[in-house]
Amino acid sequence: MKNYRLISLIFLMTFTAGACFHVLRELRSKAKDVQRETQAIKAVLPDAQNFSEKGGNPPHYKGYQTSANTEKDLLGLAFVTTDLAPEIRGYAGPIKMMVGMDRKGSITKIHVISHSETPSYVFDLDTFLDQFRSRGVKDSFVLGRDIDGISRATISSEAMTRAVEKGLKLAGHQVLGLETSVLLLEEKPSPIEQIIIPLILFGIAVLGVVSHNTIIRWTALAGGFLYFGIIKSTMVSVVHIANICLGKFPAFIQSPLWYALIGLTLFTTLIWGMVFCGSLCPFAGVEEVIYNIFHKSKKRGLKKIELAEKLDRRARHLKYLVLLSALIVSVLLGNASAASIEPFLTLFTQKATRLGWTLLILMLFAAIFYFRFWCKYLCPVGACLGLMARMSPFKIKLGKNCIHCDICERICPTQAIRMNEEKLPVIDYPECILCGKCVQKCPKQSLSLRGFAHEKE
Repeated sequence: MKNYRLISLIFLMTFTAGACFHVLRELRSKAKDVQRETQAIKAVLPDAQNFSEKGGNPPHYKGYQTSANTEKDLLGLAFVTTDLAPEIRGYAGPIKMMVGMDRKGSITKIHVISHSETPSYVFDLDTFLDQFRSRGVKDSFVLGRDIDGISRATISSEAMTRAVEKGLKLAGHQVLGLETSVLLLEEKPSPIEQIIIPLILFGIAVLGVVSHNTIIRWTALAGGFLYFGIIKSTMVSVVHIANICLGKFPAFIQSPLWYALIGLTLFTTLIWGMVFCGSLCPFAGVEEVIYNIFHKSKKRGLKKIELAEKLDRRARHLKYLVLLSALIVSVLLGNASAASIEPFLTLFTQKATRLGWTLLILMLFAAIFYFRFWCKYLCPVGACLGLMARMSPFKIKLGKNCIHCDICERICPTQAIRMNEEKLPVIDYPECILCGKCVQKCPKQSLSLRGFAHEKE
């Protein structure tokens, strides 16, 4: 593909314009916060007939049974969690909730005003928040013991639980003068495993790349599947890209894994190329396993299906279109949840709409006939990282001993190698997953990753 520079320029312009647009919209949307909060107050204090303006310390609303506005007619209070606990953030940013409470300090209802969490993870917020109803200022709010968290959304669940508890007890004590239980909101130490394990996995993946060792590469893929897929259900996603554009980042203390995963992915991509996509991505590993199961045996395996070269090259443009479309829609809606289109979310969270399940089934079926179908033609993350991989200093280079045998072109699983007019291999780096097969099979050892020795078979 000869137009990577143009695609990169379009992406950068879209990303920058989107970020500026979002900042301007956020400034304008602050004027509408009062209206949103007014609607939320009525939802959490449905029996109140009249409400006060927000005020006091801590900031709160008062709901009255009549219009007398006297303490005798006071029905309850309502507060916004981001006013009383601004430091508590969800996975993708603050979770703004209106919490209603009666005069005795018990929660009447909680209404979510806005959030940026991925819908596939916080699939049913109403069911989760219903657990808080009737809990009071003297109750404990321990996630996993008193409150059941949302499956595979621990950070979001904990953030909402801590914000509600802090706001409830502050408002109950300082506004209503109630005696509350001890408020335990000290910061928990960062889980060191969320930093150490990604470092180890990326280290194994890089070792597999530079040594062209298939066993090491599959060790990294297995580790990525177990840790990022099964245990954490967290992968580099277009949602992350959209959230970065929107300036929405989780607090490091709450989500060191987010920073470790994104930081290591960007670093290894800029230095070596598609390390994450080729050796760590859980969904890509699943696709590759499915393909190998049906094509392992040349005699009994399915016949390999390939698109015509021109059609294949044009079809690969689709993932850039998906990337730009997801980014634009997320910016227009002001929420990265619009970018939640990737089948891995459905596979590893087991939560999705009917459309999401349909997409997953289609992609897994396509993986039987095409090597990494989703990655090659539709993956927006692969599109973004592929553009970055062009800048990596370490690339597979051609030496002087090439005998024009075209083995590298025939053996490349992603068709990232094409022979030019001189019968010399030309590598399409954004499509190269660094599997090392071309280096291993080169009969004259003409191909090597610059800076590292060629490994003999």
